[in-house]
Amino acid sequence: MGITKIIVIALLIWAAFKVFSVIKSRAKNTDDNRLNKKIIPCSFCRTHVPLASAIKVNNKYFCSVDHSKKNA
Repeated sequence: MGITKIIVIALLIWAAFKVFSVIKSRAKNTDDNRLNKKIIPCSFCRTHVPLASAIKVNNKYFCSVDHSKKNA
């Protein structure tokens, strides 16, 4: 009976970690999706780009490194 208890406890701990990692992964994916859905204009050329791929310099967003340097 002693080894059975240890195995059951180990399985419960493993299951708890597995559930936690799935929940954490889903939360991260949701945050990534929100960033990719938000679209902002480039401060130089006004082209709209996803916030996740925009380059931020001095609280301004740009579509490329080249435009961020031209505006500096």
